[in-house]
Amino acid sequence: MIVALLLAQQLFSDANAAYLSGDLARAIASYEALIAEGVTSPELETNLGAAYLRQGRRGMAALHFERALFLDPGDDDARADLIEVRRGNVDKLEGESEEGGTETVARVLAPLPGGTAAALLVTFWSIAWVLLAARMYRRFPWSGLATGVAFGLALLSAAVTWGAATGRRMALQRAVVVAQAVPAREGPAEKSVSHFEVHEGTTVRVEDQEGDYRRVKLANGLTGWVPSPSVELVVPPGWAGRPVLTGSPRADQP
Repeated sequence: MIVALLLAQQLFSDANAAYLSGDLARAIASYEALIAEGVTSPELETNLGAAYLRQGRRGMAALHFERALFLDPGDDDARADLIEVRRGNVDKLEGESEEGGTETVARVLAPLPGGTAAALLVTFWSIAWVLLAARMYRRFPWSGLATGVAFGLALLSAAVTWGAATGRRMALQRAVVVAQAVPAREGPAEKSVSHFEVHEGTTVRVEDQEGDYRRVKLANGLTGWVPSPSVELVVPPGWAGRPVLTGSPRADQP
């Protein structure tokens, strides 16, 4: 594992050097190779997004900035870059401010320790009932206060558990349009009627999937079916448990 991470660090440094020299194709290939090897970090995603943006591939740039923010909601560089991408998007949607609020909630809630909180919920809830029984039989004079504290901690754990699950669910539904332009249809078929198009860089929510089509919802409430390859999930399957590339600088900050 240590050798693999050292090799990943070297490849990342080489990719950054290629980016700085203007060899974007080599930089992107190296960044993508790291991702294919299961390496992940906010800096890797931000650098890859920046390289795609310099190539003019706004959809791929937005996707990787979104992934950087999923990994690190406090990544100011990725957030500033994502805002810059959105300024140039073809789709100017009413309701983007509401979507922005939703994405903020999702990014804040998703990293919460849901598994730990769930275990603590069961523990505190059980302790609270034991203490309540002790209070009813008046075996311990301090059991009343302890019962209240235990129930309070159980409620707090429940809130964190719910928040983590909600944030995770919201994050798993987020996707970015990576095709230059694609018609959104009324049904999951090429012959189905289309009333509008979505364009690269637009963030959507995936609500359903049928065959080779996904039903997406835009920030302004419009929904439609688009081919699955035209949108990429912000959180791809199998992200959990990957090796982490630590101490990685931005490509423009060697």
